[in-house]
Amino acid sequence: MPAPLKRLFASAMLAFSLFSASPLCAADLSRDEAESVLWDTFTIASYTGLNGESDYAGEPGNIICAALFGAFNARMEFDFRQEYLEQNGGAASSEDAPLFTVNGRPLMPDGVHTRENYPSFFRGVPEQYTAFVSREAAELAALHFTGRILKEHRQPAAGGILGETQLTPKGYFIGVDGLGDIPIDLVVRKYAREGEAWIIAGDLIDMNADDGDAPSTFWLRLTPGEAPGTWKRQYMEKPAR
Repeated sequence: MPAPLKRLFASAMLAFSLFSASPLCAADLSRDEAESVLWDTFTIASYTGLNGESDYAGEPGNIICAALFGAFNARMEFDFRQEYLEQNGGAASSEDAPLFTVNGRPLMPDGVHTRENYPSFFRGVPEQYTAFVSREAAELAALHFTGRILKEHRQPAAGGILGETQLTPKGYFIGVDGLGDIPIDLVVRKYAREGEAWIIAGDLIDMNADDGDAPSTFWLRLTPGEAPGTWKRQYMEKPAR
């Protein structure tokens, strides 16, 4: 029986499965790497309500929302990993270690700040803004998490967990509200290549459900993105009957 991909207690806990995905071509997508793409797609869909390509095609504002949350989440993962290593006697990663690399370009930690890790950066900034994502970070995150090139910067509408957002010449101040646990395990039942696409499908196991309840299911189709090693994603969930 396939082993479930464990969902940890917060978005930041995805650090080890999502960190440093490297550029790939379609033929080189391993199952572990596909599951990492699945996890970040699931995370963005769960917190923002954006389910992938049907929401991003022709909708720059949706691409920006996914990019901003993805970049914020990557920073949270980096901070969690640093804290975990320090608490368990390991050597913390260098601040020069990228959050991720896409199309040969690294997103460095200084491209994304939270009020907690850099309070002086937020001096004078209204309290509803809890994080900052530079313009470059948004562009890299758009490629990494949606497979699409961010062609223009604009003020996105609030949606899902993203609250008020302010676009400045340097980047985006964002408010992230209500971040918490999604008690779901993903169990991959199908992993197959179809031409240039990859199909990943399986069950969504609600950890709070009663024993014997049928699980919901998910389906993810990956197609090559607009830059090498990136993926356009179409994600769907089907509730249990």
